[in-house]
Amino acid sequence: MSAQSRQRIVLIIAMLSYFLTALSNSIVLTSLTKLTADLSLTQVTLPWVQNAYGLAFGSFLLIGGRLSDALSRRRILNLALVIFMVGSLLSGLAPNGLVMITARFLQGIGSALLAPTSMALLIDYFTGSGLVKAIAWYSSVAGLGSSVGLVVGGVLASYLSWRIGFYLNVPLCLLMLGLAWWALRESPTPTPSPLDVWGTLTSVLGCGLLVYALNGATQPLVTLLVALVILAGFVVTEKRSAHPILPLNIFNNWTRTNGYLSRAILNGAVMGYWFFISEYLQQARHYTPFKVGLAYLPLSLTMFLGAMIVPRLIDRWQNKRVLVAAVAVEFVGFALALITFGQTYWPSVGIPMMIIGIGQGLALAPLTNMGIDHVSADRSGVASGLVNAAHQLGGVLGLALMVNVAASLFSAQAIASQFRVALMIALAMVAVVTGLALTGKRKS
Repeated sequence: MSAQSRQRIVLIIAMLSYFLTALSNSIVLTSLTKLTADLSLTQVTLPWVQNAYGLAFGSFLLIGGRLSDALSRRRILNLALVIFMVGSLLSGLAPNGLVMITARFLQGIGSALLAPTSMALLIDYFTGSGLVKAIAWYSSVAGLGSSVGLVVGGVLASYLSWRIGFYLNVPLCLLMLGLAWWALRESPTPTPSPLDVWGTLTSVLGCGLLVYALNGATQPLVTLLVALVILAGFVVTEKRSAHPILPLNIFNNWTRTNGYLSRAILNGAVMGYWFFISEYLQQARHYTPFKVGLAYLPLSLTMFLGAMIVPRLIDRWQNKRVLVAAVAVEFVGFALALITFGQTYWPSVGIPMMIIGIGQGLALAPLTNMGIDHVSADRSGVASGLVNAAHQLGGVLGLALMVNVAASLFSAQAIASQFRVALMIALAMVAVVTGLALTGKRKS
């Protein structure tokens, strides 16, 4: 097999991996009514169909990145796909809420191993401008996967069965396992090093409790404090460990650190927007789940378009200028959504979505490039894990911030007023990212 053919297959594997993780995060959102009826879910158990996936995904990302560096990437990819496939199959077969929540947790673990490993494969097989283009293609499927999940989930729940959405993951995983067996070289296994037991435990517990504190904890403030204490212990452990799962000197490069911070804040703004606009369209405008899914298409299509043109822009203008332009475009989109709030679909939702989508499509590739800037081959999995952790945890934190602030000001019935507050917060978050993008490159 030629090197070029191998690169194409690696890119397909990476894109499908990202597509699956994004799809699995959104496909249940437009199926919740049917899920509740079929599995006899309560108000307590229903949120955990989604929370279990996010909890596992956020908890295991750092260990997923470290494993892809410490062990063979091909083996970790295969393990991730098998875990994800089993979780998907069990989700489709679930007879009750407990099995569904457990299966979704398994899916989340599979995604946490899959996301950093697939990105690290791109770093292994591509270099220079080829890597920039590969990352742009990789980033392009993020919005596509999420919006396809919303549409497919709504269609299946309305006309067939929500279970089919989970079954569809099985042949896709089998296809990827076949492609991996055919195209991936067995990477040299590094010299075995002792497992950082305390680092592993504190990272999983700390990240898990952080996600839990913001998604369903009965005592969120207490849970948040415990999470922060454990994460502080994680930092101390990593400073002292001879073989840390997260080498802290990876943050010595300001470009990388800036990339992680900017990605977390920007995704927080976007995820909060996605949540509130879905609630707003269903509650205030009485859209069906299927129609809500279709309403997202302008964002996903322009996001894909932005990702397709970004390699040429980066070649000419470099990451910093492209990122500044991208977040400026997103700022305009959020501002327009706020100014035209309450008008008909296209001026208040469709056109702002198109602008936000193209900005997000332009932003993800330079942010990813920043997150892996000058990273050595033996740290590419860790850097990829941090990129994904920033994306996932940033989304959780941003959404929690908007929900809590909006809920403290307006009742749950005043969804339009809550959405307006969320737009103001999103606008402020994008402004912060613009400031970070303008700081330029600095080395510590």
